[in-house]
Amino acid sequence: MNSEIADDTCWMFLVRHGATEHNLMVPGVLQGCNVDGDLAPIGRRQAEATAQFLEPYPFDAIYASPMKRAQQTAKIIAPDRQIVTVPEIIEADVGRWVNRGWDDIAENEPEAYRLHLEDPSIHPYPGGESATDVAIRAVPVMNRLLKQHLGQRILVVSHYIVIRAIIATLYKAPLKYMREIHLGNCSVNLIRMKKDEIHLMTVNSTFHVDHVD
Repeated sequence: MNSEIADDTCWMFLVRHGATEHNLMVPGVLQGCNVDGDLAPIGRRQAEATAQFLEPYPFDAIYASPMKRAQQTAKIIAPDRQIVTVPEIIEADVGRWVNRGWDDIAENEPEAYRLHLEDPSIHPYPGGESATDVAIRAVPVMNRLLKQHLGQRILVVSHYIVIRAIIATLYKAPLKYMREIHLGNCSVNLIRMKKDEIHLMTVNSTFHVDHVD
């Protein structure tokens, strides 16, 4: 147990990975779980700034998605720690929209584009996952980790769509509106479980990376 934390409490620092080259493209280009690229140089600098920001908070366990960008971010934040890979928090499968920009999709698949933006919980990425699919696999493992680490502080590094689904669930907001949740690369989202109650304490904290370029 962490002596700083009550035995009935777990603090989860849920962090989005640093930027990849796909994240930096304008307009954005989808990668999902279908592209397993490295962090871009700025993504590494974002992770280094996050490591400095989180240095006062020693972690009892480190978890990350199996994808390179999440693993690399976790390793930069906690270079001397074992990283436990969690397959359930891998990024969404974006199906046939992988490596395509939203402008291209809107122009060439306007109806599928409209439906997905209107309600991603029931209209998946064509050939891929819906927001509901992501929540079904990611939310239970988040709950399990919180219960498993009572009296401790943990770091979890995951992805945009996954963290959006978790946050929407904690807010008890319909996944239809998940896209209204904005998360910067290496944003920190703080979740607390206390006496079996889970609360979202901080969303999209990016002050520590706003200066990184």
